[in-house]
Amino acid sequence: MTPEQFTALVTSKRSADRRLAGREIAANPGLVERAIIEAAYHNESVPYIRQQFAAALEALNASQPAAEEPPAEQARAIYDEAFLRAMRTVTERVLHQLNPLIGDIEHAAAAEVPNFGSSRTKTAVGQMQLQAAAIEKLYNASKPAIIEEFDLATVIRNCLPNDLEHQRCSVSFAGVQPLMVQGDSSLVTIAVTNGIRNAIEACLPTAKEDHKPAIIINWGKSDRDNWISIIDEGVGFTGSIPGAFEIGTSSKGHSGHGLPAAKAAMLSLSGTIELLPQKDRGCALTLSWPMITGRN
Repeated sequence: MTPEQFTALVTSKRSADRRLAGREIAANPGLVERAIIEAAYHNESVPYIRQQFAAALEALNASQPAAEEPPAEQARAIYDEAFLRAMRTVTERVLHQLNPLIGDIEHAAAAEVPNFGSSRTKTAVGQMQLQAAAIEKLYNASKPAIIEEFDLATVIRNCLPNDLEHQRCSVSFAGVQPLMVQGDSSLVTIAVTNGIRNAIEACLPTAKEDHKPAIIINWGKSDRDNWISIIDEGVGFTGSIPGAFEIGTSSKGHSGHGLPAAKAAMLSLSGTIELLPQKDRGCALTLSWPMITGRN
């Protein structure tokens, strides 16, 4: 049977013709292109003939070599890219719907709730706004990197919070000044800001009038990577380390988006983030991204 004869039989309105085509293709799956067999399978209404087409498709599948597993680093890069793309898409859609809704609720509540400024409704609206702001951080952290040259020391120093809580800690900067690197300074800012905030929150429970727990922020570069470390003398971390980077898992009484945003920012730089409990007290957060060479 020729491919032309098969095509004519498989499109026939007579089931006898299609049965003949099914018997032929089951014995010779390579007679025609796969797409023709798939179309015949989906269009066939007689179960027995449909099974013949299915048998041909299964034979084609069995004859194809199994796809090789990608190397571990390549597989991780594929996963990270998909993760960031999904995060950016979802957070963008959520913000598009959430921000106007929060604005409408606040406007209506201000007009309808007595003493709105001191009400529990006002507090609840404020919490929703904080959640929206945290989601926006995730959105910004998952953006594609824009590579530029910048002074890493200046960027890190500007990440110290404007509030007074960090003054209860002893924060010191130990890296090279200046240190010109290539990367996306906005993504580095997101990662470092959230890393410092996490260290401060870990230190506050141990802070006293006569004791300021130390936070040491260091940075540098090797022949392969740019790196930043944030080491604190806080309460440490006793939970699952991978869980620390999952959204909404904070034990500090807030949204739990800080370290996940830092992780997303480093992934956007094709970098890594690692949290390691220290032997005596506290944790070390290490950020790194690969050296970028060959750029004008």
